Amino acid sequence: MLSRGHGDASLKRLLRKSDIFFDNDFHHASITSQQHEIAKMAEKQGFYDISKPRFDLSSYTGRLAYFYSTTSPLTLLASTSQLEQAQQDVQHYEGLIKEAGVKGCYVPEQDKERYWNARQLVNSSIHPDTGKPVPLPFRMSAFVPTNLIICAGMLMPNPSLRSVIFWQWANQTLNVAVNFSNANKSIEMTPQEIGTAYVAATATSVALAVSLTRLVPRLRVSPTAKQLLGRLVPFVSVASAGVVNISCIRWKEMRDGVEVYKLTRKPDTGEEDRSVLGKSPKAGQMAVMQSAASRVFTNVPTLIIPPMVMTLLERRNAFVGPRGKLLSNLSNLTLIGLSLGLFLPPAIAYFPQRASVDPKKLESEFQGNEGPVYFNKGL
Repeated sequence: MLSRGHGDASLKRLLRKSDIFFDNDFHHASITSQQHEIAKMAEKQGFYDISKPRFDLSSYTGRLAYFYSTTSPLTLLASTSQLEQAQQDVQHYEGLIKEAGVKGCYVPEQDKERYWNARQLVNSSIHPDTGKPVPLPFRMSAFVPTNLIICAGMLMPNPSLRSVIFWQWANQTLNVAVNFSNANKSIEMTPQEIGTAYVAATATSVALAVSLTRLVPRLRVSPTAKQLLGRLVPFVSVASAGVVNISCIRWKEMRDGVEVYKLTRKPDTGEEDRSVLGKSPKAGQMAVMQSAASRVFTNVPTLIIPPMVMTLLERRNAFVGPRGKLLSNLSNLTLIGLSLGLFLPPAIAYFPQRASVDPKKLESEFQGNEGPVYFNKGL
């Protein structure tokens, strides 16, 4: 491969022979649709088209890679000044992308990495509606460390009634805070509505947890089965409360509907053109149902896999000896951490953020449209 200096000079000479614009300050080349050979040579010399999406969000594997990037706890280490710089970088490069249009926006590798790293920080830490940082404990990238503490508390063996109530309350308090901090700010919620969702979710979670905790010991099953069922109580409580929580917080979407729109592309710039068709309560119900299902999927690995593995290990006397208790706790925390980190992205990537639906499945006013229509699923 040519060196950076020689590569730049060679590319500039080619660009001068064509009508491609090259900006010395930003190392930016904008390639016309008639000059594909020049574009190929630019890529060979280390220039990359950042107008192309890094992740294909229309496919599950693309969404999976995107969420592994967005939920990385490493993004929590970014300072306020680094977040501000990331926002500036994203605005700068997206301005270049918009200027280039369908011609493509070619930059050197270091600029490509800078743009992608900045985009990762913005996606994980900045609210898209307000442009301000989401409070650190309530970012999706903080999901693993915050939930590790709560799951560890929920999965403690032989919990007291007070402990069960406390950890279910702590979990729903965190859920409401995350939902509110990441909510679509175009849909306003009054303090009364937030309080109602909080009380409903917490009451449901605590009531189920307490009832099941008292029911399991009375079951006529083997001690091993009883122990396993006892450890699955938190999952049933949390999953049920999560559905109640999101239903209460987003009841307006189910009643009033969410925006449904058609997508086309502008022929001159290639930008997406969104034509809003109206609000659909049926689409709102689909959005809430998909979000609730994602919450259940998120809880399945964390609150089921560690208890089952720990039960099997205990049956094989893996934690005997003077340090058995310490080893058991460390193993449990390790399993919880791995489950949170590895299985969160697959769960939330299951449904696309931009959901598509056949207009015939919506209200009559939308059924005259051809092809799929779209709506935002939400968090």
